[in-house]
Amino acid sequence: METLPCKVRSRLFSELSCRSQVMEYQSFRGLAETEGVEVSHLLETKQELCDLSDEAGDSLSFPHHLEATVSQSPPKCSERVTDLQKVLNNKEASIYLEEGADFEPPHQPWDRSVLTMLLLLHRKWLYSLDLLAAISLLLLGLCESPCLPSLQLQVLVHTGLELGCLIVSLLVLLLKIRTRWRTWWSQRRDLSKLGLILVLLAEAVVVMVRKKPHWRLTRALRPVFLVENHFMSGLRRFLRQLVESLPPILDIMGLMLFMITIYSVLGFYLLGPTKTIPGSPYFQSLTDSMVNLFVLLTTANFPDIMMPSYADNMWYSAFFMSYLGINLYFLMNLMLTVVYKTFADIEEKKFKSLLAGKAEAATRAFNLLKSRETGEVEFSSFKGLMREYQPIRSDIDILLIWKFLNRSSTNPAGLSSAMFSNVYQATAFQWCLDHADVNNGVTSWYTGTSKVLARTVKSVSQLVNSQWFEFGVYGLVGINATLLVVQAALIETTDQDHLLYNTTVGMVFMLLYSVEVLLKVSGLGLRGYLVCPWNVFDLIVTTTSIISMGLVFTSYSSEDHMSTIVILRLVRVLRLFRMKKRFRDVFGTALILLPHLVSTVIVLQLLYYFFAIIGMELFSSYDLTNCCKGSPIESFYFHHPDPDDLHGFYFLNNFHSLPQAGVTLFELTVVNNWSIIMEAHVTVTGSGWTRLYFITFYLFTLVVLTIVVAAVLEAFLFRIQYKKALKKEDESVQFKVTISLTGGELSSLSSNLASRVLCLLQYSLPSLEKDSGQVLSFRGNKRQGGPEKNCSIFCTKLE
Repeated sequence: METLPCKVRSRLFSELSCRSQVMEYQSFRGLAETEGVEVSHLLETKQELCDLSDEAGDSLSFPHHLEATVSQSPPKCSERVTDLQKVLNNKEASIYLEEGADFEPPHQPWDRSVLTMLLLLHRKWLYSLDLLAAISLLLLGLCESPCLPSLQLQVLVHTGLELGCLIVSLLVLLLKIRTRWRTWWSQRRDLSKLGLILVLLAEAVVVMVRKKPHWRLTRALRPVFLVENHFMSGLRRFLRQLVESLPPILDIMGLMLFMITIYSVLGFYLLGPTKTIPGSPYFQSLTDSMVNLFVLLTTANFPDIMMPSYADNMWYSAFFMSYLGINLYFLMNLMLTVVYKTFADIEEKKFKSLLAGKAEAATRAFNLLKSRETGEVEFSSFKGLMREYQPIRSDIDILLIWKFLNRSSTNPAGLSSAMFSNVYQATAFQWCLDHADVNNGVTSWYTGTSKVLARTVKSVSQLVNSQWFEFGVYGLVGINATLLVVQAALIETTDQDHLLYNTTVGMVFMLLYSVEVLLKVSGLGLRGYLVCPWNVFDLIVTTTSIISMGLVFTSYSSEDHMSTIVILRLVRVLRLFRMKKRFRDVFGTALILLPHLVSTVIVLQLLYYFFAIIGMELFSSYDLTNCCKGSPIESFYFHHPDPDDLHGFYFLNNFHSLPQAGVTLFELTVVNNWSIIMEAHVTVTGSGWTRLYFITFYLFTLVVLTIVVAAVLEAFLFRIQYKKALKKEDESVQFKVTISLTGGELSSLSSNLASRVLCLLQYSLPSLEKDSGQVLSFRGNKRQGGPEKNCSIFCTKLE
């Protein structure tokens, strides 16, 4: 113990003093009992140990009674302390790897007095609880007034739920602040979130006391809690890219605003009213000119805005054509070009930073785990790391990852720093038994002793892997889709009897698809069948079709179930897109973009939530039914109790509840007739400032969607460059690997219950003798999408 650095000793005692760490506390208790020291007496010093300052450095000293106890520790105590130090190193190294995997910068060396809090803060269950609280806060918007009557909760109920969620978020935030106590005042994000929580808590308490809701615009800031959650790192990166891409967007928007102002002044003097001529109704004032020209930028009021002036003089059309040509077709496309270039530069910078962060995290984890004697990571340390980093990994998985990292080393007992740097690549593989490479020559998943079954499975495997079988399935899908389209063209009503694609024909196709599923499962094995996403898609469609067909024969309302079968048959047509390379590239690009698109959808949903809450607070009290009488948009909002009368139904575009507000905002995003919705709210509120809400929402969505288009272009061009740089064989090498294990290596693994259960669920291993010399091959597959794929593409581009 005396040979340990003082910082390590202090950190060990700080960790051992935490009652929640059961294993470490029990070992500490054993150490105390060995020396004959009372545990309670030692625990009294925990505050003294935890409060030791970082500036003390190596000059730090323990209390005399503990120093004497430690100095007289026998070798057995030293071994226990060493084991405890390894446990702590494994925990800290695991956190480094988690930060690198989440593309977060590695944390700075920890303050010894808050080590226990840091270990608690990096528990997945705590992050999950915080995520649940954040989502619950957002869902409360469905139950708070104004809302749908069927979803409304009592004030005390939803306020109590809000208080509980805020308290959970506050506790997690306080843990973060405690771990950075010396610099907490400089953490602007944490301080802003703390202020928001305190404001929301105060408002919730006021509502609970008054038992009556009041005007609460701060509810629109609830998405902040979801964005700040640990699992939303991809969302935060997207928002960071969006903010970094704003300068060129704002420059182009400023130029567009300048052009709108110039054209508004010109249009007012050219088309506005005079003493003798009323002028165009769209240019009665400078304000009207600016608003209507801004709407024209979205083409929502074209050619309506031009027709009165066009009727007076045909040459007035040049004014509108030049305006649209400059602003819509030149400046808008210029903004997309500039944003794309900026986004590409930010993307390259981001991946450089992410790769550097991963390398730094791996280096710090290696420095914690390496042996002092050899300077390498031993298998026991690596296994302890994996138990913390990926606890659901079986012993076979850990051994396979170790052999993958150690595959080019002359020392099979250790990992160097260069080998350990590939730990993220190794842990991304999902392992399965490679039945085609078993040393007995069996080329199927079946490993039993029956020769008849082995030959049958082998034959079925060859059949389902042949091109003729694949083309036959494509032909079956094509015939099915053709019959469905022809049948839809022959009927006039959806409940009419199907003569061409009737129940019998549907049953035949269902049986053929079921035979396809059974053949593939028999030939590839269940695990091999489920590896391919298209097979999972076929299985879901076929199973749902069987259930629907069963309901057709057992229920009286067979039309609904038959419609379900028709829809599922049409969905299966997507398989035909695999036949053409261009379509496969589209799906491949979509797979790469999937994490980015998920972040985009979440950002749009949070943006909708933000503006929906504001809209509900501002406009929920207004009824749009039969509003705008005497205005050009009166017909859109006309409603009469007689269903035979012509209705506009635009009165449904309101902010009376969160779902209705979401639909209204989506219509505004499409921008078709969005000015009608805006002008109706201007009419009922009686204020022209109402337009500011709708124009601001349009600008926000324009920015986000422009970034999305730039991301799609970048990903597609990235994939084309990647395909040119690597052949398909070279690409598959990066995402597939084969590792062999001997019977002796498998027999040497621990045989505890948890390990046996994990191995049983993941592998179907044949019986092996320890000294038989048998070798089993395992295949590792890496997910070909998301950050891993993007990093591989980026690395290829750098090369």
